[in-house]
Amino acid sequence: MSFGHLHRAGLSIELSRERMNAACAEHLGFEIRPNQWNASRLLVDRCIVEMPTGEGKTLTTFLAACSLAATGKTVLIATANDYLASRDAGWMSKLYKSVSLSVSSVTASTPQQGRSKTYKHDIVYGTLREFAFDFLRHSLERRKKQPSNIPHSEFPKDILIIDEADSILIDEARTPMIITAPTTRVDQAKESCYRWASNAAKEFQRSRDYVRIDGSGLIALTQTGRKRAIATAMPTAIATLTTTEILHALERAILVNETLHRDIHYVLHEDCVQLVDEYTGRRTADRNFGGGVQQAIEAREGLALTRESEPIARISVQDFVARFRHLAGMTATAWEDRDELQRVYDAKVHRVRPHRRSQQVLMPPVACRSLGEKWTRIANETAKMIATNRSVLIGTRTITQSEELSTQLSEKGISHVVLNARNAASEAQIIAEAGQAGRVTVATNMAGRGTDIRLSEEVRKAGGMHVIVSEAHAASRIDRQLIGRSSRQGDPGSARLFISAADEILAQAYGEEQAAKFLLAAERGSIRWLLPKVLAAQKRVVRMHRNERAELTARDESLADAMLSLGLNPHLDPLHESH
Repeated sequence: MSFGHLHRAGLSIELSRERMNAACAEHLGFEIRPNQWNASRLLVDRCIVEMPTGEGKTLTTFLAACSLAATGKTVLIATANDYLASRDAGWMSKLYKSVSLSVSSVTASTPQQGRSKTYKHDIVYGTLREFAFDFLRHSLERRKKQPSNIPHSEFPKDILIIDEADSILIDEARTPMIITAPTTRVDQAKESCYRWASNAAKEFQRSRDYVRIDGSGLIALTQTGRKRAIATAMPTAIATLTTTEILHALERAILVNETLHRDIHYVLHEDCVQLVDEYTGRRTADRNFGGGVQQAIEAREGLALTRESEPIARISVQDFVARFRHLAGMTATAWEDRDELQRVYDAKVHRVRPHRRSQQVLMPPVACRSLGEKWTRIANETAKMIATNRSVLIGTRTITQSEELSTQLSEKGISHVVLNARNAASEAQIIAEAGQAGRVTVATNMAGRGTDIRLSEEVRKAGGMHVIVSEAHAASRIDRQLIGRSSRQGDPGSARLFISAADEILAQAYGEEQAAKFLLAAERGSIRWLLPKVLAAQKRVVRMHRNERAELTARDESLADAMLSLGLNPHLDPLHESH
């Protein structure tokens, strides 16, 4: 008899608990802890649960999913990335089977033709983005079949449990999820234009030739810039294009030069441009830049130009999540955003205590005048830690930073490994060895959420893992996520934040001109002001991002109302109704 059947038969929760404990002991080698039972009840009650890292959120989610699946509804579990979706579905499969529930996972590599069967399982793991794309694909397919009597399947919108809820509901909620369709191929004229623009853009100067538009961050040529562009020698193939098309390509080329950099915002993989997700540090093969930006990057990198595309379906995180009858989530860092989670998603945040008291030591932050000084001081601290048989995890914001720090460590003779989007295939092995004595791991956000680093006994006795946050993130809770990789389940450990006057957070919060003044001030005098300024910058960026989310929601609601009043699907482009 399954866990769900026990409830339907009216038997006691104690008997259900006894059965679940037995199943966990058999398949995982341990029993369920009281705080995991408490957290699972909160998930069943539609709450966001803040639970410290290492407390077993995967098992807690399993308990709630079993209880909710007892209603006969499909339970979708959104994880932080494809790797975790596959890992958790595989790891928990025997447990689900032991209570007569079926489980599957959907990732970017799951074939489209097999996805409808995937969603027929009781429990489905995947990313929220993948679930949303499948919902949009279902909507597109349904529209095609509407005029006829062809039956169509429904996308399950019953129960959604979100792991790393703050990342998905807060961080990723600033960007809508969009499905695009290729338009016409880039013809010779357009290709010549993109490549000409890529070269010409290098000669254009900010303020004189172009300005950045506040809010959108887009580029607009000034009158001087437009005159300079028109006067610049162009290949004859461009003659068939309009002046507007030519200037648009130039603005996109300037935008790419100003804001999008290789090994920070994207990587080159098998001669293709692939975005790097800001929050997970992973390559996203299924996402492209839109509006000609993708082609502008390809031109700059000397690659073949892909076909231009246009959006045919879109949905925001807020809109997609609102379609589920039951929303719940877990994370180690939700408390700072509890008011927004309650207001936007009608989900209360509850804290659950760890089963063992934390032994983590948070060391005072270190402020540095320059990036060079910061890398040197990080390398020196790393050397001291591994000399005592501890392990060290150093978190960086970008691929470029991880490789700059790697160079610094190598120059000091410190053996280490680097984990970033370039070597994602080695992730499991790198993480498995990160808790060994003397091990130094330099990683982007790939080693953040969902990463379970197990310490060797030697490291545990030496004081545990030391985590170095090499730069303040856009929100302090993201720093907390990285810090949470150490001192899990009562283990010893420590962490320290390093900052410099050249850190990106200052430009994000105060603008590039003011950030340049900060850097100059740091070179000339005391830097006691730097830490308070960085902490204030984080709060300012959090407010900016909150306003962006609110504006996106307002625009979406207004557009949806207008389209619904015309009898149109608010998520699908009406110009593609016949496609």
